Amino acid sequence: MNNETHIVSLIIYCRPEFISKVIDKTKDLPNSECHSIQDSHKLVLIFEVNSEFALSSSIDEINNWQGVLSVQLCYHHCEPNESLQEEIQYAIHTS
Repeated sequence: MNNETHIVSLIIYCRPEFISKVIDKTKDLPNSECHSIQDSHKLVLIFEVNSEFALSSSIDEINNWQGVLSVQLCYHHCEPNESLQEEIQYAIHTS
């Protein structure tokens, strides 16, 4: 059992005629959110996975989609699941 969460952001470059198909395919990925600009050839995909292997597999899968030119890892953060469940105490500072 894996006890970590990987938060990832990718930039996906596509052939313009395939952008809508690629966006549709991102909707099938669990724990993901896709952002794009209309009439663009690139989009940003944010998602969570539970291992580095799952991250690598996801990047390989996306890179093989029809119309995808390249996938660039933009952000990667790994956190133990226990720390994600901790409540954060906010300090209020006054001057």
